[in-house]
Amino acid sequence: MSHGFLLRASNFSMLLTLLAFAICTTLAYGFESKFPLFIIAMLHIAQILLAGLFKVSYVTRLVSLKQLGRQVN
Repeated sequence: MSHGFLLRASNFSMLLTLLAFAICTTLAYGFESKFPLFIIAMLHIAQILLAGLFKVSYVTRLVSLKQLGRQVN
């Protein structure tokens, strides 16, 4: 796998997990009266998992930037 592809995949993954996190947060806190308790609990668990996946995506982004010789910030 090339480092350029890894960078694009990491950027896309960060965007996707951020959007999914925002949706889960909106549903869990904005519409909590519309869903049963089980769904609310699953949304909160999904927030934790999505935050972890976002962090993994960020680390892979940093690794690919370093391998490409670009500035890591």
